[in-house]
This record gives sequence, structure tokens and C-alpha cells, in this order.
Amino acid sequence: MSVNSYTVQAVFFYIFAALIVGSALLVVLLRNIVRSAFALFFTLFGVAGIYILLGADFVGVTQVLIYIGGVLILIVFGVMLTHNVYSVDIFNKLGTLVMGTVSAIVTFTMIYYAIKPVSWLYIGYKANAPTTGPIGRELMTSYLLPFELASVLLVLAMIGAAYLIRSEVKVKKAAGNGGPPGERPADGIRKEN
Repeated sequence: MSVNSYTVQAVFFYIFAALIVGSALLVVLLRNIVRSAFALFFTLFGVAGIYILLGADFVGVTQVLIYIGGVLILIVFGVMLTHNVYSVDIFNKLGTLVMGTVSAIVTFTMIYYAIKPVSWLYIGYKANAPTTGPIGRELMTSYLLPFELASVLLVLAMIGAAYLIRSEVKVKKAAGNGGPPGERPADGIRKEN
């Protein structure tokens, strides 16, 4: 009895799909925000797995590095460093649960009737070539200028955000409600003890 690669791919697809749906439901239904954030990790990991199964290995690895490795870890640290986050009850009221359920049913019905008349062409399974190398070559040759401009824009945005935060801290200190205890609001010089 031989197992072809299409069957293996289908098994992994259903594993990742169950992981995505199950953990996404946990994100929405859990009452503890820390547990919801950790359930979001498994949702994003499942999406990365689906991308890799579809032959988009670059997008899958980007999903892991950017969303799981960066954004989600930032969210988890923010949640865990927030004061009294464990006592916060985030469960939605019945009205929002009903409206969310109705909108989900309407959305899935619209999607079903949009894809139902399409005759899908099945071309069989073929192994996809890695996409990371060609994308890297294109980024470093044909699209080098837009790539570098995007990086400069991101650096400028970070500098601007740091400047805005710093000026906001200065305004709070000048008003007398943002400095450490024992500091005079007018001149920002700490009193000697």
C-alpha cells in the first residue's frame, strides 16, 4: 500500500485547518486575555503551515518571522506587563455574540454562493519549486530601490514615533504629573534629599 504525496498533503491541510479553526475559536471565546494571545500563536502558526503547503514558502516563513516572531511576541509582552491583566474579564455580552454569529453566517453564505457556480480546474499535484531564492534575487536586483526606500521610510517612522513619545513625556513632566517623586515641575531639577 503506497501513500502518494497528494494524500499526505491533504492530511496536513486538514490538520492545519483544524488547528486554525480551533485556536481562532479559542481566541474569541476565552475569557482570559493571556490565554487568548497564546491561542493566537497557534492560529498564526497554522496559517503559516497552509502557506507552505500551497507552495508559498517565502510567505510562510515571513508569517512565522513577522507575525509570530515579532508582532505576537510584542502583544504577549504587552499583555503580560500590563497591570492587573489577569483579572480583566474580556468576554463579550450576548448582543455582540449574536451579532457576530449573524454576520459570520451572512459572510459565509455570500462566499458559498460566490464560489458555487465556478467550475474548478483540477490539474493534479505537482511539487512546487522554492520561491525564496527568486524573490530574494528580485528584491536585491530589480526592486532594490523600492526595497531600500521602504526601509528608510520605516526608520523615519520609528524616529518620528520616538520623537512624539519623548515630547509627550516632556509635556507631562512640565505639567507636574509625569515626573518622578521629588521633582519640581517648573525646571525639571530633582530636589536633594
